[in-house]
Amino acid sequence: MRGFKRRRGMYAARLDADEREVVAALVADVAELLGGGRLESRDPVPAGDGNPRMRIEPLAPPSDPAVRRLLPDASRDDPEISAEFRRLTEDDLRADKIARLARLWDALTTPVDGWRADAFVVAPDDARDVAAAITDLRLVLAERLGIRTDEQAEHLYDTLLDSPQAEVAQEAAEALDPAARRYLVAVYGALSWLQESLVEVLLHDLRAAGRPGEP
Repeated sequence: MRGFKRRRGMYAARLDADEREVVAALVADVAELLGGGRLESRDPVPAGDGNPRMRIEPLAPPSDPAVRRLLPDASRDDPEISAEFRRLTEDDLRADKIARLARLWDALTTPVDGWRADAFVVAPDDARDVAAAITDLRLVLAERLGIRTDEQAEHLYDTLLDSPQAEVAQEAAEALDPAARRYLVAVYGALSWLQESLVEVLLHDLRAAGRPGEP
């Protein structure tokens, strides 16, 4: 895996076939968690269509902690406020997240004419949406790993090495066998690094253009 750089007016990273398959499978799983069905069974979104509204399946209030991480309660203290907020906003929020994930899935699974086979190419106008989609992937992995604070995330590779200094939630660590935990940690670390490289090149271009803001 190689991070994003500006190439020929686009942002391009490099992922080999195995890396691409791992990330695409995670994208499809998270979209399904959000009620978007299997991305493999839908037609690719034509380029230039923005974030189209996609058909999503109704979901009960989420019981999966990973989904609650993606769709948090509006109020920790008032269940009625949270329920009403979900009623008014959750379908739109889920649709936006699924549309971003679908775009990311298409970018990972559809070859781009004129680019090498391992190129992962993102248009500058799509970079914020791709970064946001990767954030959702990382949130799901973080929940599965029991990572809930920046300090815990900083000990990511302590976790990978089973160091006594690893500060992950015990219930999450005990739910995964060591091989599965190492795998998720490796994917989490790779996605964090890939996202950071994308944000860096995007911010560089924004500064060069004199445009403030963060993705």
